[in-house]
Amino acid sequence: MGAMQDRTKESLRYSIYDGVLANMFATLTGGVFLTGFAVYLGMNEFTIGLLGAMPFLVTVFQLPAAYFVQRRGNRKKVSVWCSLVARAMWVPILVVALSPVPSTSVKVPLVLALILLHYALGSVSFIAWLSWMSDLVPDRMRGNFFGTRNMLAGASSMVVMVTFGTMLDGLRSLSPNGLPLGFSITFLAAVLFGVASIHFLRRISEPLHSSPAVRIDFTGQFLLPFRDRNFRRFLSFAFFWSFSVYFASPFFALYFLRDLGYGYGFIATLGMLSAFADLVGMRLWGKLSDRTRNKPIVYFAGWWAIFLPLAWVFVRPESMVLPILLHLLGGGMWAGINLCKNNLLLRISPREDRALYLSVYNVVGGLGASVGPILGGLFVQAFGEGPIHLSCCVLFPLHILFVLSTLFRLISLQLIRRIEEPEEVTVVQMLRVIRSVRGLNMTNGFNFLLHPFVNVSEAIFEDQEK
Repeated sequence: MGAMQDRTKESLRYSIYDGVLANMFATLTGGVFLTGFAVYLGMNEFTIGLLGAMPFLVTVFQLPAAYFVQRRGNRKKVSVWCSLVARAMWVPILVVALSPVPSTSVKVPLVLALILLHYALGSVSFIAWLSWMSDLVPDRMRGNFFGTRNMLAGASSMVVMVTFGTMLDGLRSLSPNGLPLGFSITFLAAVLFGVASIHFLRRISEPLHSSPAVRIDFTGQFLLPFRDRNFRRFLSFAFFWSFSVYFASPFFALYFLRDLGYGYGFIATLGMLSAFADLVGMRLWGKLSDRTRNKPIVYFAGWWAIFLPLAWVFVRPESMVLPILLHLLGGGMWAGINLCKNNLLLRISPREDRALYLSVYNVVGGLGASVGPILGGLFVQAFGEGPIHLSCCVLFPLHILFVLSTLFRLISLQLIRRIEEPEEVTVVQMLRVIRSVRGLNMTNGFNFLLHPFVNVSEAIFEDQEK
C-alpha cells in the first residue's frame, strides 16, 4: 500500500510539471500570438475565424480514438506520441510561413493544413490523457488537484505571455524584419516547452484501465451516451454554450490589435492579469467544488461571463482601467466555469465508458465551438473593417458580434439548470458555504503558492486510507 501511495503521489506531481510546461506551449502557440501571426500572414476575418474553429473541428477524431482506447487501452502511449508529434508540427509550420514564397494564396492554405494536423493529433492525445487522468486522480480530491494544477499552469502562462509579448513589441519597433524574427523565437521556444512536458508525461503511471463488461460495435458505442437522458441535457448545454462563447472569442485578439491599437506587450499584461485572476480562482473554485459540487459554480460564474463581451463595446483605445477590470473579472469567473464544467462532465459520465462519453462531449461541444467562429467570421467580413456611424454612437462590426454573443450566452446558460449532478446544492446554498469559509485569508493563500503539493499529497493519503 505504501509503494502504491508513493507512486500515485509521484505521478500527480509529474502531472503538475507536465501541465505547467504544456500550458506554456499552448500559450505561445495560441491566443494573441496566433492571431498576430495570422494578421502578419495576411489572413482575413473568415480565415481567422476558421483558425479559431480548428481546435474544435478536429474533435471528430476523438470518436475512433476513444473506441480504440476503450477496447485496447494504451492511453499513455497514445497520449505521449500524439502530443510529441503535434507539438513538433510547429517547426514545419514556421518554415512554411516564413519561407520566401511571396504568394499568400499558396502559403496560407499550407499553414492552415499543418495547423489543422497539429490540432488533430493534439485532440486525439487529449481524449486519451483525460481518460487516463480520470482513473489516476481520486474522485474526492479531483477539484482540489486540478485546481492546483491549473493554478500553477496559469502562473507559467503569465510569465511567458509577458516575456514574449514584450519581446515581440521590442523587435517590431527595432526593425522591419523584427516581427518574423520574434515569431520564430516564440514558436521555437514553445516547441521546446512542449517537448519538455513530454518528459514528465512519460513518467506518470497508468492505472489499470476499466473496460465495459460487454463490448459492442462502434455504432452502438457512439449512440450509448445519447441514450443517457441526463447526459443528453449536458450535451445540449455544451453545444449551445460553446457556440455562444466562440462566436466572439477568437476575435478579441483581433479587436485588441486592429481596432483598439494595443501592442503585444499591453495585451500580454492584460493576459497576465487574467491569468493571475484565473490562478486565484482555481484555488477558490477547486476547494469550493469539493464541498458544493460543480453545477452551481458553473451557473453562478456563467452569469458574470454572459456580459463580458457586451462590456467590451464600451472600451475605447485610450481606456486603461476598464480593460484591466474586465480581465481580472473574466479570469476569475472563467476559472470556475472551465474547472467545474469538466468536473461535472466526469461526475455524470460512467467510469467504465468514460473515454467514450468524454469523446462524444468533445465532439458535440466542439461542433458548437467550430460553427460559432466560422459564422462570426463571415458576419464580420460581411460588414467590412470600417466603423458603422449611427445617430447615437460609432460601432465597429466586432461590437455587433460581441452583443450577439452576449444574447446567445444568456439563452444557452439556462440549459444547465436541467442537468442533474449527484449531491448537488443550489446556488444559494453555495453562497452560504462561501460566507461560512474562514480559512481563505492572504497568509494561507501565499503559503499554498509556496507549497503547492502539500494539500494534494495529504488528500491522496486520506483517500487511500479509507
